[in-house]
Amino acid sequence: MKVIAILVLMVCAAAVAGRTSPKFDEYYTIIGIKAENKRLDNYAIQINNWPKSRGLVLIYSQDERTVKRAQARARRAVKYLVQTRGVDPTRVKWRYEAACGHEMIQLYILEPTLADPDPDPKCIR
Repeated sequence: MKVIAILVLMVCAAAVAGRTSPKFDEYYTIIGIKAENKRLDNYAIQINNWPKSRGLVLIYSQDERTVKRAQARARRAVKYLVQTRGVDPTRVKWRYEAACGHEMIQLYILEPTLADPDPDPKCIR
């Protein structure tokens, strides 16, 4: 059992170390909470396995009328990561970006010295 756990950790570490983009995942909020939680579970595993990393949850609303709903979804995601998956709250934050024609969440895993990504240029602020 220990051998399997070590191999899983090695594969996860290699996957993070070999990334060329800090974007871990991207999805539309239409997928539902259960599907989102599965994605957040994988995200939390990667953040927790890379101790010096930080997580950034970027949220885009459909339009200016859905900003509060999109922000609530981002807050819920970060709360899930911290309270359910044990991610250190100092290592994960969320940020609203812009109205983009659809509600979308982007998950980033950033090195400590890496700047936050720029907003999607196709979306308005």
